[in-house]
Amino acid sequence: MITKEITLCGKQVVLGYCYATEIGYKTLSDEDIIDFGTEIAEKIQQQQMPDIKRTIFLILASMNSYYEFNNAETPITDKDLLYKSDPQEIGVALGTILGLRGKFYHLPTDEPRGEDKDKKDSKEPKNA
Repeated sequence: MITKEITLCGKQVVLGYCYATEIGYKTLSDEDIIDFGTEIAEKIQQQQMPDIKRTIFLILASMNSYYEFNNAETPITDKDLLYKSDPQEIGVALGTILGLRGKFYHLPTDEPRGEDKDKKDSKEPKNA
């Protein structure tokens, strides 16, 4: 499981990503997480927020996977997310989960690796 701590509804919460997250999301939403991931990518390109109900389900699945594994109670509930969270927090949580998923599956990032970046920056122009 890959984890990261963030603040949601004024409380420190640990989000996790593993197969339990995917199963939890499927149980809550009746769809595979990859299907929602496709919509997330499209909405972000259009500078829009993805479906909030499915976003809340994804956050709950991520949070529950960590706390269930550790036999602990979640610091916030679904009601907290619905009534006490703000759009910025939800966006950060969604971005965090997508990042965790990428790390879990070892997906390449868009950022150049430190070694490659240094090589690009240090090259002299050919016609200098």
